Amino acid sequence: MDDHLTPAEERDALAAELALGLLEGQDRADALRLVLADPAFAARVGAWEAKLAPLHGEWNDAEPGEAVWGGIERLLADKPADTVVAIETRLRRWRAGALVSGAIAAALALLLIAQPAPAPAPAPAPAAPQLAVARIESDAAGPLVLARYDQSNGLMQLRIHGFAAGELAPELWVIPDGGAPVSLGQIGRAGEAEMTMPPPHRLLMTEGATLAITMEPVSPTPHPAPSSAPVATGKIITI
Repeated sequence: MDDHLTPAEERDALAAELALGLLEGQDRADALRLVLADPAFAARVGAWEAKLAPLHGEWNDAEPGEAVWGGIERLLADKPADTVVAIETRLRRWRAGALVSGAIAAALALLLIAQPAPAPAPAPAPAAPQLAVARIESDAAGPLVLARYDQSNGLMQLRIHGFAAGELAPELWVIPDGGAPVSLGQIGRAGEAEMTMPPPHRLLMTEGATLAITMEPVSPTPHPAPSSAPVATGKIITI
């Protein structure tokens, strides 16, 4: 049996491990850099976070005892390097396959606990929240904004990098395919931010629409139209 992960399985396992908080040190730093550099990987992490969110807080953390770790170290101490690599590969394959089934089984267990008596005509389970992501950037090295939008509640989360200080402030716009730009308001120059969009604006957050940023005079209210060309743009991808 071939124990090697395919590139797609490897990438999906890494996204799941990051969402679950299993990565530490350099592995976690490398995965976070990949989130910034690869929109598809960032979308996979977001999808795992959404899938696993209902399970957060349902169980207390459990740490293996020192005897467990000591036993593992003794078993691996005299093994050749290729055997250790094979064991690590099998572990990652198990994680990749078990994460989905484990999440589904746990969710079903929670449902049974909450509803011990079956209803005569059970209502269908609610659909998982649909997420949208976008990487808003310039052609050259410059500002970068990562956007994550939850269509179930209109919450937009932003990670903002690379805006220099100045008199003008970055303003975020959504541009429907073939439509005019609509301002979502001004954002900070760095760090993280959140905004909840009003219902009319939520209808514009569709697959293929563009998110853009222009530099505008500071204003507490959105501008009716941009006054300059965008400094960064990105397409919305729904997941």
